[in-house]
Parts: sequence; C-alpha cells; structure tokens
Amino acid sequence: MNVIIVTDYGLINGGASKVAIESALALSEHVDQVHVFFTIGEAASVLNENSKLRITQLNQKKVTEQPISKSILAGLWNKEVEKEFSKVLDQYDPKDTIIHVHSWRDGTTLSFIPEVKRRGFELIFTAHDFGLACPIAGFFDHRSNSICGLKGLSRQCLQSNCTNTSIVKKTWFSLRHHLQVQRAHMPSELKHLITVSSLSERVLNPYLADGTKIHHVPNPIPIEKAPRVAAEKNKSYAFVGRFSPEKGALIAAEAAQKAGVPIMFIGTGIQSPDIQPLCPEAQLFGWKKPEEVKEILQKARAIIFPSVWYEVQGMVVDEGAAMGVPVIVSDVTAAVEAVEKFRHGLTFEAGNVEALVRRIQEFEFDDVVESYSKAGYQSYWENPSTMDLHIKTLMCVYEEVLSDN
Repeated sequence: MNVIIVTDYGLINGGASKVAIESALALSEHVDQVHVFFTIGEAASVLNENSKLRITQLNQKKVTEQPISKSILAGLWNKEVEKEFSKVLDQYDPKDTIIHVHSWRDGTTLSFIPEVKRRGFELIFTAHDFGLACPIAGFFDHRSNSICGLKGLSRQCLQSNCTNTSIVKKTWFSLRHHLQVQRAHMPSELKHLITVSSLSERVLNPYLADGTKIHHVPNPIPIEKAPRVAAEKNKSYAFVGRFSPEKGALIAAEAAQKAGVPIMFIGTGIQSPDIQPLCPEAQLFGWKKPEEVKEILQKARAIIFPSVWYEVQGMVVDEGAAMGVPVIVSDVTAAVEAVEKFRHGLTFEAGNVEALVRRIQEFEFDDVVESYSKAGYQSYWENPSTMDLHIKTLMCVYEEVLSDN
C-alpha cells in the first residue's frame, strides 16, 4: 500500500499540519511508501531526515502573503499544484495507492482532484475544519463574533459578509468554494471522510452525499505518561491557543480578573495587547514549543477553553486529561465531548463571562479540583489516544477505502 499525504505546510504550524506530518512519519513504518505533497514553505527537518519518505514541495507562500495580482487567481485554483501533482500520480498505481488530504485552503486548493478522479485513485479527507462546507471554513461570523447558522454557498451566505474585512474578501472566498464544489465536486463526490468528533460529523453531514462513509479516527495526543499533576496544589489557571476573538482569550482574561485568580496565557495573536488591560496580573508566555507548553501546564490549576466558535476537537483539553489538569470549556465546542468522556471538568455558556466566573469559583475548592484531576488522568490512561492506536485505526480505514477501487 502507498499513501500520498496532501497538506498545505511541510512545517508544523497548527493541528492539521501536526497530524499530517506526524502520521506520515508513523505510517512510513507500516506501508510500502509514504509521499508527502505540500505547497507552502520548507519541509520540517523530521521529514527530510526520514529516508523512507518521498517529498514534493512547491515552496510557495501562503495565499494571503502573496502579491494580490498573483494570489487572486492562484489562490482560487492552483495551476502549479495541478501540474506537479499529476507528476506524482505518474509514480503510483491507483490499485494500491490512497490520497489522504489534510489541508488545502492556504495555498494548495483542490485543483489536483479532477486528475485524481480521472485516473481512478481513491481518496479520503480528514475534516480538521469545516472547509468542505463553509467558504471561510469555520461557520463563524467574525463581525458578530458568533456561530453562523447559514448554509454554505446559499443566497443568504453569499450576501452576508461574515469576514472582518470587506465584502470583496468574502466574495473571493465564495468563488473559491464554488470552484471546489463545481470543478472538484467536493464534497458531493467524496466517498470517505475522517472526522475526529461527533460535532464535526453533525455539522458536515448535511453537505455530504448519501453514500459518503464517515470514519471516526481520533487524533493522536503526543504525550507520554508521567505522574499526575497535583492540580489542586496549583493556583493559576491557563489559556492555551491563538489570541483572537473566536478563541475567547479576552473572555478568559476578564473572567479571571473578576474571579480574582491568576492566569497564564500561552500563545500569541492579534489580541495580545488587549489581555493585560483587562487582567493586569496575567502572565503572557508567548508562543511556546509543545514540550514547553506541557512544562507550563504543570503549574496550572485548570485549563480554560473559552472558544465561541465550533472547535473540531481542542487537543489541549485531551492533553489536560492525560496530565491530570482539569478543564473549563465552552458549551459550543467539540471539547465538550472530551469532558463527557474523561469527566475532568465543567462546561459553561459560550461567551458568558459571568458563567465562566461561576465555574472558576467552583474550582477554588481543592477537593473539587483533585477529584476532576484524578478522574481525567485515570480515564485517559485506560485507553490513551496514542499514535499506535491512530495508525492502527487509520490502516483499517485505508483497507476499506482501497476495497472500493
């Protein structure tokens, strides 16, 4: 079996690229050939150092970082990707090769799909976001800072400027999505889709064909078992992620200030300058490597996950369970599923600062925190989301996909 991994980036810069790259490395030990095809930037050193991998990189820039004269067309339908991917397909037989798509919206586009279908290759997508259904991939109105209930590409959708810039940008996103639907026929002709949460499946399902097979493949959580964090002895809460309106960083800052508790912010984003005016004592650590994040979380009483948009998973919430760090999560995200599974925290109404304050106050009792910490730690390690489990599940899915050919 051969697997061609398609991802925008060859470097880890987010959840999709992380899963794509790390699973490619692991898959190289289980299949005949793994070929990583990416469009933007350089390859991570771990890819270059693995002699079992083939790599095709186009060294392009993210579409939003290109001159508008180039990006306005190339970002809609990437002709170079179309050409170079055809060369990659020349090296493989559709009888024993799967195309696995992780990300495409930042530069790759789905221009390679028509040739994949013409040659009879089987393919599968992992839904790391909602880009198969929503022109801006999030079902989120950035102007009202709320979840969007409109159907993607409907008349109401096309007339609504849900971006935080001009209607021209929304029109461009809609045109690109139209090409995705009409030229690549995605997702209407997609036969197999991987989801990582029930929320993701529920949101995407209305856009899929009746015959599309949905496979649940949990993302691997890259964490080794260590002694439980004695979260009940810690005082400071933690926010991990991008400092942007949809992620709720300012909600966490305001709630911590009102509750009178210390809080640590790990990450970066456009709202970085706005955090300390709301919460003067907040600690801002900036962007950190994964191992550094885990080190900081050793000092956390709980992780606050206050997103006001859909989150396909929210891996830090699972990582919290694995470490023994409880969580407080908003009720619109897929992270609620982790809380229900691991029993390591509470939920609150998304966007409601006072509701979050009340939850923080409940966490001020050491016995409550200790109970959630122990429950999460124990339940996570009873069935951990390891890379081995991820690959085992993925291989079963690949076998089923190839059987369709």
